[in-house]
Amino acid sequence: MAAGTYRGEGDDVIRLPLTSTPSIVKATHQGESNFIVWALSTSGKQVDLVANGIGDYKGTMAFNVNGTNKIRSLSVTADGAWTLQVLPITKARYWAINAKGAGSDVLRLTSPSKGMRRLTIRHSGESNFIVWALDNRGHVRGLLANKVGDYRGRVVLPAGTRYATITADGTWSISRG
Repeated sequence: MAAGTYRGEGDDVIRLPLTSTPSIVKATHQGESNFIVWALSTSGKQVDLVANGIGDYKGTMAFNVNGTNKIRSLSVTADGAWTLQVLPITKARYWAINAKGAGSDVLRLTSPSKGMRRLTIRHSGESNFIVWALDNRGHVRGLLANKVGDYRGRVVLPAGTRYATITADGTWSISRG
């Protein structure tokens, strides 16, 4: 796992210890233009979009959740100062029954879900809102929501879900029931 904190300003490529383990990146950016972070394979191929925003940015995203890639670097496009904190996915924010947030995040249940559970999901925003369920190892189990703009709905949380990734530009809430 490539744990560490990296800081910079403007465009850069951060070399990481080679990893195929699902991980998270807590990212911040202070600027006015595009802020984009890609996880790159050993050949430099863009594998996972880790951050994507315009102007100031604060969010957490997972990479390597498909379990087949070896990540070597993070590519940063930025016009201002930024910080990337790379952590094991096990360090994701704890998710009890209700979770609220703004922007992108990764949530962690105490243990994998058992049986069928229902989630109530809400988002108030203007751009992509995407929620993925991940298993105990941090690999994708299923897509829970994918909508542009505001969203409100109930979906099934697949048995065996341990993590959820949220891509959002606005405020959101997820409640288990």
